[in-house]
Formats: sequence, structure tokens, C-alpha cells
Amino acid sequence: MMPQQRMLWNVILAGGLVVGLVVGECAPVWAGPPTETLKKTIDEVIRILDDPAWKKPEKKQERRKLLEELAGQRFNYTEMAKRALGTEWAKLSPEEQQEFAVNFQTMLVNTYIGRVENYAGEKVQYLKETVDGKYAEVRTKIVRGESVIAIEYRLQKSSEDWRVYDVVVGGTSLIQNYREQFRRIIRKESFAALSEMLRKKSNEIRAPSLPQE
Repeated sequence: MMPQQRMLWNVILAGGLVVGLVVGECAPVWAGPPTETLKKTIDEVIRILDDPAWKKPEKKQERRKLLEELAGQRFNYTEMAKRALGTEWAKLSPEEQQEFAVNFQTMLVNTYIGRVENYAGEKVQYLKETVDGKYAEVRTKIVRGESVIAIEYRLQKSSEDWRVYDVVVGGTSLIQNYREQFRRIIRKESFAALSEMLRKKSNEIRAPSLPQE
């Protein structure tokens, strides 16, 4: 694998870790509509992860599909892909935009679900909510033993619902991180090379596992 490819997948995995931390026992300090929306999704994820019926091995694929649906309801993957790609997005045809967004979503969801399934009782505290028109920021902190991680969710109101388009951890934006890596690959190679990397990885994720003999 080329250095640029390794760099890309490292960022993708790091991003999945960030999103995957959004589980745990919730303790709201202050809540408005955006915060309540986040909490509703988190509570449902926890309910599924804690349910003994969903922990059975034969339920793994069905559980994953359910978690993917929950993530899709709360994260605006098209908006995330658009912001991550930056000015390059406007140069693409609608078909190219759709393909890029779908492949981007496939990788984010796959990593997200993998991290969520490692849920170990982390606690989430909601600290502050700021709303400016159709945009909002919800500041939280994740408590894991003696460790505390500050996480801010950026949301956009769409069709009367609040959906996440960026996650900021310790002052570092997930989308900005992707944008810098994507820009670097495009500059050193091309958008076609970046697109092919995402397409290949996405196809690997979608491909069914071969049966063991």
C-alpha cells in the first residue's frame, strides 16, 4: 500500500474511533432540541448493545444492520462527504458526488459500528448547547475511568430534524482532518486516485465473506 493510502486509512480509523465513543450512560446537564435528538439516538444504541437477545452470535449481522440504520438517521453522510472533499466537490457531476458520498459513508459506518460494538460502559455528559439558526453545537465530554475526552458535535437542521455533519475532539475537527488528507492525496496524485482508493475499500467492506471450508 502506498504511503498516501496508509495515511488515508489511518485517518479513517481515527475518525471511526471518535464517532464510536458516542455511547455510554448519559447524564445530561443541559438539553435543548439538538441535545435531546443526540441523546435519543445514543439511548437507543445503548439499549440494543445492552439487550441480551441482541448479543447472541446469530444476531450479529441483524444487530449491525440496525445500528447502521440508527447511525444513518443521525449522521448526514452526504454533507460530511461534501465538507470533507471541499472545493473539489463542486467540480463533480451529480453521479460522481453520489458515488463519492456512498463510498465515504460505507467506510465511516463500517468503522463506527466496529467501535460501537466494543462498548465498555463509557459515560457521556452533555455540557452546553449553542443554536444559530439551522446550525447547532453540542458540547459533551466522555468519561472513561480517569480519562476525560471533550467532544463537540456540529449539527444542521434538515427536514425538521438535527443531523451531525462534524465531530470535534480536543479542538480537532474530524471533517477538517479528512479534508487535509484528501487534499494532499489529490495534490500528489489526483482525485481519480482518491476516488479509486475509496471505491476499492468500500467494495471490500460490502463484499460478503467467503465461507470457511
